[in-house]
Amino acid sequence: MFIIQKLETIHLSSSQKEVAQYILDKKLEIEKLTIQELAHQTYTSPATIIRLAKKLGYEGYESFKKDFLEEQKYILTHFNHIDPNFPFTKNDTIQTISSKMTTLSKETLDDTLSLLKHDDLQKAVALLQKANIIHLSAISYSLLLGQTFQLNMNRLGKMVHICPINGEELFMDNLIHEDDCLLMVSYSGQIDSMIHLARLAKRKGVSIIVITSLGDNDLRKYGDVVLNISTREKLYSKIGGFVNENSIKLILDILYACYFELNYDDNLNKRINISKESETTRFSFLDIMKESEAPCQ
Repeated sequence: MFIIQKLETIHLSSSQKEVAQYILDKKLEIEKLTIQELAHQTYTSPATIIRLAKKLGYEGYESFKKDFLEEQKYILTHFNHIDPNFPFTKNDTIQTISSKMTTLSKETLDDTLSLLKHDDLQKAVALLQKANIIHLSAISYSLLLGQTFQLNMNRLGKMVHICPINGEELFMDNLIHEDDCLLMVSYSGQIDSMIHLARLAKRKGVSIIVITSLGDNDLRKYGDVVLNISTREKLYSKIGGFVNENSIKLILDILYACYFELNYDDNLNKRINISKESETTRFSFLDIMKESEAPCQ
């Protein structure tokens, strides 16, 4: 849940409501306001503002303001020309639909990249490298994307195990060990079975990487590192999950690529040799697809 949603929905005292409404109205304009100035503008007190910040889960006004401003700047950037939930209409031509879907994909990739923080990505890759086995937990389309990640990593000799979220997660306690890593992918971050699995893993001291939406959700609380995906779509009122699926795919591809780079030459040889041995029936008459004798360096 975004901070702006919390301000609109949580129970507040009358004086806290005054502060919340002022912040909702002014948004980015609060950036230069000190706590004393905000109290003056809302006819309240610094103590009221601190109590509001703590009710939202912050230690004080400055930490709240920092996250609120970052959230607002995110909301106001990208996807200014297209609705991610309804990127095309029933009256659009095939060419228009093609153009809009291409624009949506480009904006999704730019949006996702803007959310990736270097230190978080570096930590996530280090956890994958250190893990004996990577257990990947996801459902629906996210699971299909996870299976592609599994295939890529397995070809490098890194074991990725898909955790079934169908009641069997209750038995994963016997399969996940302290030297493993749990990679969890969920747009909403509110899937009970995944949260239960995260709780089991955390109790055993297993490192957890969470790929999920911005804002507050239960799953991200268990992550040793959290990688944010583009957060623009409704849960159900949409034509398709184009944005979150493309965003998840990009992050998984980046994790794979960064892991690959750690031992680039060895991994390249593994990848090529395994493909040659397992895909002997593949061929092409196109020169661009034909293999040269030596791989490109």
